[in-house]
Amino acid sequence: MKAVGKLREGPGIDVFDFERPKPGPTEVLVEVKATGICGTDLHFYHWDDYARKRNPGFPKVLGHEFSGIVVEVGEDVRSLKVGDKVAGEPHIPCGNCYYCRVGKAHICENLRLYGVDTLYGSFTKYTILPESIAVKIPDDIDFEIAALFEPFGVALHAVNDAEIRPGDVVVVLGCGPIGLYIQQLARISGASKVVGVEVSRYRLELAAKIGVADELIDASTTDPIKQVLKLTNGRGADVVIEASGSVVAIKNSLEIAAKSSRIVQVGTASRYVEIDPNVFINKELRISGIFGRLMFDTWYKVIELVRSRKVNLLQVVTHKMSLEQAQEAFELLTRGEAGKILFIP
Repeated sequence: MKAVGKLREGPGIDVFDFERPKPGPTEVLVEVKATGICGTDLHFYHWDDYARKRNPGFPKVLGHEFSGIVVEVGEDVRSLKVGDKVAGEPHIPCGNCYYCRVGKAHICENLRLYGVDTLYGSFTKYTILPESIAVKIPDDIDFEIAALFEPFGVALHAVNDAEIRPGDVVVVLGCGPIGLYIQQLARISGASKVVGVEVSRYRLELAAKIGVADELIDASTTDPIKQVLKLTNGRGADVVIEASGSVVAIKNSLEIAAKSSRIVQVGTASRYVEIDPNVFINKELRISGIFGRLMFDTWYKVIELVRSRKVNLLQVVTHKMSLEQAQEAFELLTRGEAGKILFIP
């Protein structure tokens, strides 16, 4: 069967033949129906420090945002059966460390990430994963929607942590898929004004097409700090959620935030950021970072939100492609000419 990933060190992506895996005693074999490309996959495409440090070996199949059908189960699997519809939670916790035992398995001390720290991933027709991270999905939810539960779950975790209150002005820095999901969730959480900030013309146009944000700021031509202050009568935003990882955006978040406001950092910084800690004190800011999704509280909330039809996960999808089109897909994302790309194996 075909797979997309890495056969060797260095930049680029490979499409290669990969033997159908056999599940172990506590694993399930899943026929992948839809799988999305994440920013983490781009690290391996560009072969940066993150990829070099995390790569477990070759051949490596990439991908960790996916849904599919269970086609085989290991002898010790009890919670799933052949025919079940599932989505994959990439966090593979140890189950024994302090954080696992106190209900925070998503930040496990020995955490491994499916599709990152494993040789197997979802960019193929059949993949294996531990029973413990295969989340059963209701039959009435489409496979393509279920494949987006992982990135949408990150957005939901961020919005829950931000504690948005009715009437809050919310600024979202970054209009990538997760940033766009955050805008949707901020709206249904009661925000009086949702403001999106982005430098990419393509993403700004996509955000405008989706139409959730009340205001969109092109940070390549407009000072976002001045513009947010203008929109809030000089006070600043009640909630700022940084979803780009841009060093400039991270610094701007401190200036955009009003006094006694909340900042949630979602985007992974591209490099070290130097900031003045006195700003936290003088403005009484509450700043937090979020990692992934809560296991499995976030997942169940995502399922209920989707079934309620209060959110639209497919709005961020701009391309559906085959595994054989992997090179084109990664080039589109690198040029910033796509939102979310789904592979349909």
